[in-house]
Amino acid sequence: MTTPALPLRTRLPRRPRSRFLLAVPILLTMLLTIVFGGATAASALAATGAAYGHRAASDGRWLGSWAFDDGTVGFCINLDLPIPPGHSYEYVDGDSLGWFTPEDAARLAYLSRHWGASQNADEAAAGQLATWMITGMNGYTPAQIASRAGASAEYVLALAHRMLAEADGPGGASRGASAELYLDRGEDGFDVVRSELAVDFVSSGTTTLPPGTHTGTITLDGATFEDGTSVKTVGNGEGHRIVPSTDSAVVSFSATVGYGELPYGNGMTIARSADHVQSVLVARPITVTAEASADRERTTPLPFQPVVVTTTSHATAAPGTEIVDHLSVGIATDAGLSSEWGVFGPEGGPYAPIPVTVRSQLLGPFGEQPVEAPEAPLGAPLVCEVETVVDAGPGDYTTPSCIVPEDGYYVWVERIEPTDTAPEQGGAMIRPWRSAFGVAAETTRVVSPPVSEITEHRLAETGTDHRSLILAATVATLALGLGGALVALRRRSTPARTAGDVSGRRGAARAERGRRPATVQPGSR
Repeated sequence: MTTPALPLRTRLPRRPRSRFLLAVPILLTMLLTIVFGGATAASALAATGAAYGHRAASDGRWLGSWAFDDGTVGFCINLDLPIPPGHSYEYVDGDSLGWFTPEDAARLAYLSRHWGASQNADEAAAGQLATWMITGMNGYTPAQIASRAGASAEYVLALAHRMLAEADGPGGASRGASAELYLDRGEDGFDVVRSELAVDFVSSGTTTLPPGTHTGTITLDGATFEDGTSVKTVGNGEGHRIVPSTDSAVVSFSATVGYGELPYGNGMTIARSADHVQSVLVARPITVTAEASADRERTTPLPFQPVVVTTTSHATAAPGTEIVDHLSVGIATDAGLSSEWGVFGPEGGPYAPIPVTVRSQLLGPFGEQPVEAPEAPLGAPLVCEVETVVDAGPGDYTTPSCIVPEDGYYVWVERIEPTDTAPEQGGAMIRPWRSAFGVAAETTRVVSPPVSEITEHRLAETGTDHRSLILAATVATLALGLGGALVALRRRSTPARTAGDVSGRRGAARAERGRRPATVQPGSR
């Protein structure tokens, strides 16, 4: 059992010669109290006598704790030296003396911490005996010293052994304590801060304490707890979800934890006298503190919402035309979302934009101009589906092309699914998105051109001037018509003849030529 340390009082001179001489040490004591407070710095005090324990009936020797004029008590250390009463003492830090090994110092500190201030006679006597069993028995046996307790001797001896066994057992004497602070990413993507407290026990070495054994204070920078505060009293081993203070794609934050007044370690306060008398292990246990810190730079746990504004490449087109969809990709900035496009990468970087796949479907043909609606009608005809990977963050992208096959109205629709991105590339950070159906900027009307236009188009493909061809065709038609008319006219003005008429006329002509005299040309003979 421990009792709070009482304020120190300085022993006054026994025979002051004047009020002035009496006031001097009082003022000095007040000044030292103000300057040094309750620290273990050297402070004068007097041993007043026995405190709690047993006095031997045979020789009057004392077995128990000793008291000082400031109200503290403690166990003697040097069995071979005179007892404390009547001597002046001062407090010193046991570490500064170098009298004990770290393990023995831990055992003595444990005895002082748990039983040094006990007001139970048997416990005080056993605590004193256990102390001497560590520091030296000066040739005595534990049983001989325990006999000073008279009728309680056997119990005191057994209790002293149990005290030492407890000090050397699990959770007993310790050399010190330490803290660790962890910032781990939880299953939901948000970080969890957790502090662990470990004690370096003499028996088992460094051991992590069960959750909730002690409480400490965690302070956050760059993040808050879920209640919006940045400072919280927590138990060791307890995890608490934290939220980054910014909605940037990469966040940086740190945390510190501090535990104070921990009842561990081998620190102890020794009352030491300039006289050649016993020093005393005073029941003013020195507690320890444990602190730790951690910091992180990593991707935000906040999701991001990609959005797409799309425009078809053709408001109108003819069957067989290849059309594409132009994508303008950005993000929404609603509450609870990252204000920047999400990134992925190891803690501390480098980071890369989370790739997002935009799936585009060309639906149609529809006989009438589609009416805008949140979703496409069930069973809408599908021309094709293409994918566009957005791997450089927000910006402009173009889909692969699709061919419109026939007349009608065609509409692009898009969607984004987080499952299209691998988890290790940040797929879980993507919010799904889907476009509306029938948006005017997404609609293409496909109309077949008139036949004349088709002819012109084919002629144009051969490289011929269609006006020259039309003129030549016109001239040829007129020539053929004029030739036909002349032949018909000649036939109407000439009598019809038979094959016999023609033969008779030819014979008469020959007879006529035989009856006519020969004509002699001038100068002929």
